[in-house]
Amino acid sequence: MSIDYRAIARREPRFAVRMPVTVSGMGKDGHYFSRAAETLNGSTEGMGILLEQGLYPSTPLVISILREQQVLQIQSEVRHVTPFDNHRDLVGVRFQEMAFV
Repeated sequence: MSIDYRAIARREPRFAVRMPVTVSGMGKDGHYFSRAAETLNGSTEGMGILLEQGLYPSTPLVISILREQQVLQIQSEVRHVTPFDNHRDLVGVRFQEMAFV
């Protein structure tokens, strides 16, 4: 399935970027999860993540990115969830706060 993620309304343009991340939060089932995922695109305000986890819009998430022996943790909020392929969704998130840990 091909999704034109550029058609989704947003304040800042997105650019294609693929990198591994870890996503943590509360799933649709009410249980905490922490999963490996991959980004599809990003901007200064958010990113699209390919994720194998059921989520609702407005769900708070923490995205962790390993960077030069530090971890950048980004508190974010789910803005939309769109089916991407047979087992993953494209999860659009808006950034809220960032910190290196």
